Amino acid sequence: MLAVALASGAGCVGGAGSDALGSAADASPAIVRGTFERHLLLTGSLEAVRAIEIKAPQTPVFQMRIQFMAEEGTEVRPGDPLLDFDNSFFADQVEDLENRILDAESQIVSRRAQLRSDLKQLEIELAEREFEYERAKLYAAVDPEVVSRRDYDERQFQFEKARRELDEVRRRIALTREKGRADLEVLEIERDKIRGDLEKARRSLELLSIRAPAAGLVVYKRRPRSTVKFQEGDSCWPGTTVMRLPDLSEMRVVFDVNEVDVPALRVGQQVAVTLDAFPGRTIAGRIEEIPSMAVRRSEASEIRIFRVAASLAESWPGRMRPGMSALGRVVVERRENALLARRDRLRRGPDGTTVVVLDGRRTVPVEVLDRNERFALLAERPELAALAGAPRQGGAS
Repeated sequence: MLAVALASGAGCVGGAGSDALGSAADASPAIVRGTFERHLLLTGSLEAVRAIEIKAPQTPVFQMRIQFMAEEGTEVRPGDPLLDFDNSFFADQVEDLENRILDAESQIVSRRAQLRSDLKQLEIELAEREFEYERAKLYAAVDPEVVSRRDYDERQFQFEKARRELDEVRRRIALTREKGRADLEVLEIERDKIRGDLEKARRSLELLSIRAPAAGLVVYKRRPRSTVKFQEGDSCWPGTTVMRLPDLSEMRVVFDVNEVDVPALRVGQQVAVTLDAFPGRTIAGRIEEIPSMAVRRSEASEIRIFRVAASLAESWPGRMRPGMSALGRVVVERRENALLARRDRLRRGPDGTTVVVLDGRRTVPVEVLDRNERFALLAERPELAALAGAPRQGGAS
């Protein structure tokens, strides 16, 4: 039984070319029994299954502009610069907060100095009032029999007045000290808050310069919902993966499949993969992931594609590199013991129907159900089944 396993997509066959076939063509049967396969050809590229993802840092800025990216494909060592984002916002913020801290410290120093000055003045007044109090107390303690009633009452009045004034100064000292401490506490809280904001701004500033956490190969990531890779000058959200450092020990293929072809694919389908860098070598693969949402091929294109991932039965560390072009061949239709006609024997009959040339003169009408590169799948008819596999008259293959 003949096995037919070729790619789909060949054009319609008409009456072009000579009706007479050469002896070499006539030597083999025009209609045969065999396995019909239709393949879907997919194009894509290699990428690592596992990788360290380098993401835009989490900062209060929602749109972060990329200023520097290590060149794609370069080998980096731990600590090498990988990615820098525009830091003007945080640099200005740090400068502003540093100036505000200086102002806050100056206010604290000034308030402390003022408090000390106020308390010193009150302490001087307190000493004066204590002196007045002690003197008035001494005068008030004189025996009323020694002085007149009027002098005695006056001395008692002055003593009570001195006591009240002393209590008032003491109360003012306590209030001044309490208010000064409260004012200083408010100023220190405000200063500490600014210090906290400054530390956050400095940390954010440091986060904007990313260095390699491990040795690896730099691979740029595609923008969200696009096939275009990030580049210097692009903007992204915090947490967006901008580049990867792949683990080259295990690779996979990601195919770009158009919207028309993706319904023919399903998870688990086998795919034969060849790499442009290694012609003639085929790797067995398996469809692992078919996304539910298409992405634009590029920002300027309205064409949408699905990025279908396929695993590989083997990887070649040191030889396979992310980004290498790959071609996949997937069997999307297979029929055993099918009735087939060679495509080079199909012609358009006088009445517009399709016929198969059996020899230089004889033809037979057929109904073509499908095609691949070399054969047409025919609708079953007893008279065609009888011809299948029968050697043609005249000519040897």
